[in-house]
Amino acid sequence: MRNDLARRFRILGSKAVERPLLTLLGAAALVVAPRPSAALIITPTFTAAFNSSFGANAAAAQNAWIAAANVFQTNFSDPVHINITVDAVADASVFGQSSTNLLTFTAGTGYTGMRNALAADAKTADDATAVGVRGSVALVDPLGTNAADHRWWFSTAQAKAIGAIVDNATNDGTTKFGAGNPFTFSGPIAPGTYDFQGVAAHEIAEVMGRAGYTGRFTINLNGVTAPVYSLADLFLYHSAGARGIPNVGCPDNTNNDWFSIDNGTTLLKKYNDWCANNLDTIDWAGGTNDSFNQFSSSGVVNGVSDVDLRQMDVIGYDRVTVATTTPEPSTLALLATGLAGVGGLGFRGRRKHRS
Repeated sequence: MRNDLARRFRILGSKAVERPLLTLLGAAALVVAPRPSAALIITPTFTAAFNSSFGANAAAAQNAWIAAANVFQTNFSDPVHINITVDAVADASVFGQSSTNLLTFTAGTGYTGMRNALAADAKTADDATAVGVRGSVALVDPLGTNAADHRWWFSTAQAKAIGAIVDNATNDGTTKFGAGNPFTFSGPIAPGTYDFQGVAAHEIAEVMGRAGYTGRFTINLNGVTAPVYSLADLFLYHSAGARGIPNVGCPDNTNNDWFSIDNGTTLLKKYNDWCANNLDTIDWAGGTNDSFNQFSSSGVVNGVSDVDLRQMDVIGYDRVTVATTTPEPSTLALLATGLAGVGGLGFRGRRKHRS
């Protein structure tokens, strides 16, 4: 079935406060296991609606979400807290959906500040390529320096990861699921059911900043209406030197958008054909089973692949280790355990199809 893509925005405030790693689960409590001080910590807050919607499967669904979050906690070492509300509805009107708290940067100097923070946080070879002279994160705003022309959006989780804002305990977004869908929560994925851990990882990554706006949406700030773009949009290319932004219309880029960290020289993975389905621009197209795909097939594991981790690395997260060879997606399957500060909230949804 198809769910309509909804996007709304609201103004937020932020406050830097500390919060104990204790999440209430209805009448019960989950203590998040201690991790090293230099470690990424993702703290879920499971709503009462999540527990009631999943009913007898609530504990299994919670554990599956935590296992998905653990993939990012294991593979990235940013010493920050990402705080996510985990919600659900009882029916199948939602498959997987996320909402992300955002900061906005103006064109020109705002872009430069965003880029400088990203460059200062570079840890890996991919980071060095991305912010290098032949990388996808240009030294100067690639869309021009006129602040009235456009804005750059950045998730609050990303901003914490690169040090653009201080670590804090405020909510960074929400992931939401439809308990009426047939899910498998652990072990082999049963025929006709969907890999819940894969869906959860997809939505968690969007809260972390894996989202594209590509000028399709506008924001009004102080009477100025401007298209918005994300850091992830900087890695969208048609070919060498040919960016996928600014968005100039579907006839120009139908089914020809790729992820590249080196200015389009190496096209690593194809993006969803958003011109055909009007859905997300930064989700992957099909071809292999992957958590970050726009569509999820039933009966298969949708793991977090090496290219997924590379994408998260270059959009602001510190990857712990980088394999010398690219492993098969199954080797990175989800674990079984385990600044101009005007904010906004963007809602995104994932789709399913039966194989």
